[in-house]
Amino acid sequence: MTNETPSNFTRSRSKTGLFVASAIWAAAIIVSAYICSMLLSIPGAAGASFFWLPQIFMVTGAIWFGWRGWVAAAVGTFIGGALAGNPLAINIAQNPVPAFIANTFLLWVLFKAMRIRLPEHSQDLSKGMLVKVLLAIAGIILLSMGVGYLLNPMIGKWGYLVVLAVTLLGFYVFNASGLGSRLDKRLINAIIAVVVTSIISAVMGAIAWATIGEMGASAYSIVLPGWAMGDIVAGILGLAVLWGLTGEMRRRGLSVY
Repeated sequence: MTNETPSNFTRSRSKTGLFVASAIWAAAIIVSAYICSMLLSIPGAAGASFFWLPQIFMVTGAIWFGWRGWVAAAVGTFIGGALAGNPLAINIAQNPVPAFIANTFLLWVLFKAMRIRLPEHSQDLSKGMLVKVLLAIAGIILLSMGVGYLLNPMIGKWGYLVVLAVTLLGFYVFNASGLGSRLDKRLINAIIAVVVTSIISAVMGAIAWATIGEMGASAYSIVLPGWAMGDIVAGILGLAVLWGLTGEMRRRGLSVY
């Protein structure tokens, strides 16, 4: 019967599954945080990355596992940063604090506040097309970030105007290609939520480096933009996973959203 109440055994198994899944996500966050801290750190800000791979797992874990995902993000980023050799104070300030508050908890709050409904199936947007759309968006951001990063030593803060110009051009091409028409309101709102939480996370990270890291005001022109872009790109890729697999995760009892 479709309306029958799940048995206690089923509920217990789902809770166990959520715990195990969030633990696996935490392990993935540890590994990816270590890799990013070691290989992709922003110059002068060890552990703050231009491309934050853990964000993929934080976006999905925050929505699928609820508070378990928020805890997995905090624990995973802290351990990953510690293994990479980040000093304790800066590690706490730049990893578990923004990971828990901004990247996961606030993301969940925005998803609820904006009433973002995740697809039970992929009938609205095929998985193949979804990947193309979100990869195109991520590619535009990566291209813009790369151009700005390469030109920054030569033109200084004017590089941000170049980033803006490249971004606008990229989205013009994106819309002209017809991919833009594939976005629906749910996905647009989800992208907005990722962008907002990524920027807030980056502000928290920049404050940590300006104070504890003793970078001063330079943290806001070096750490903040790189951190924000890194989180946004990886977060958008996380949305592709979220959109494509939520139906399956629900069927397996591994989503509380």
